[in-house]
Amino acid sequence: MESTGRARRGTRIRGAKIAGTLGLLSLSVAVTVGFFEALLAAFPGLQVQANEGEYIFCSPYTRHVEHPRFGHTETPGASYFERNSPRDPWYYVHVNEEGFRDNQRHSGERVIVLGDSMTRGTLVNEYESYGGLINQWHPDMGFHIYGVGGYGQANTLRIYQDKGAEIPHRLVIQQITLPNDLDDNVERTRRVGDGFEVDFAKVTAKTTESTLLLLRVHQFLWQTSSLYRIVYDATLRASVQNWDARRDIDNALDLTRRLLAGLAAEAAANQADLLLLVIPGWPEIVGRDDGMAPERQREMLRAFVEDVPNAHLLDATPSLARADPDLTFGVIDKHLTAYGHFLLAETLDQWLWQDWQGKSSDVRPRRTFVQQPAIAPDCALTEDYLDWVRSI
Repeated sequence: MESTGRARRGTRIRGAKIAGTLGLLSLSVAVTVGFFEALLAAFPGLQVQANEGEYIFCSPYTRHVEHPRFGHTETPGASYFERNSPRDPWYYVHVNEEGFRDNQRHSGERVIVLGDSMTRGTLVNEYESYGGLINQWHPDMGFHIYGVGGYGQANTLRIYQDKGAEIPHRLVIQQITLPNDLDDNVERTRRVGDGFEVDFAKVTAKTTESTLLLLRVHQFLWQTSSLYRIVYDATLRASVQNWDARRDIDNALDLTRRLLAGLAAEAAANQADLLLLVIPGWPEIVGRDDGMAPERQREMLRAFVEDVPNAHLLDATPSLARADPDLTFGVIDKHLTAYGHFLLAETLDQWLWQDWQGKSSDVRPRRTFVQQPAIAPDCALTEDYLDWVRSI
């Protein structure tokens, strides 16, 4: 009996020691996490961006609306200031009556420009975007900018089908973002026979109860913990980002090619050429693999333009790769900065000057980057900012 009692006491002591160790470990983890959360709060430049940004709305108080043909557009008439992180600058956004950030004058020969947030000019003012710059540099031409964040070629094909017949033009520019366009296309398009079917309800999305629970936990931690965002960004993002495209890259490439073929055929029907303007992502520029097979995308695009008489290809990667990525991409948000847009516009300008207009490169005007002063997010100043854009 005595030995049994000693054994029980020993078991209780060991249990208490284990519980104490686990309690101490839990407390240590909590203190460590709290320390890093406080540190990241004190130094926001170390953080990973948590959401789409900060906004100061002047009118109305929404950013996007559903569209029966295009999937979605920005809210017509919206006027607001946007900042994508505390380390990136404020910029002003005014949306025209069609739902696009295009407030420049359109005179002379018209050009239709299609794209996503890179064409919209997320992270910069409209007059700093490549569309705004190219309009300034070519006053004899008018570039209609149809770019909205989240667009893939499924969206832009629908836009061109509507706008292409309304606007006399000889050139349509489709901007392609290598890190995410494939995924946007797979989410909204499926192959049907030799063609495709567009469904903006994201026909390929498959969400089970278990993945939905994980998604909710992830969203909660993402919104509440700066440390979680850093750990996720360093360890998990590369494995889960753009999963719809990455799980079958061959299908994603084929769908994108079919969408581009549809766009080229629509352009040919309007007696217009199609220029594919390629923009690399920040991961590729800094040597990181984002799983989106950028070289395979380029191979597909090169083969496409070789087979399609009215299609051309212009890759801005060499120009951006020669520059410091800290100057061409945002501090936290990795859209192009004003300088990145300048390099993109310069690349497009050279193509328009030499390849499109057939002029000598020796007489092309020298383009110089001018860093514009930071703007103040004040609704009383919106008309001044808008007048500057409209004067382009």
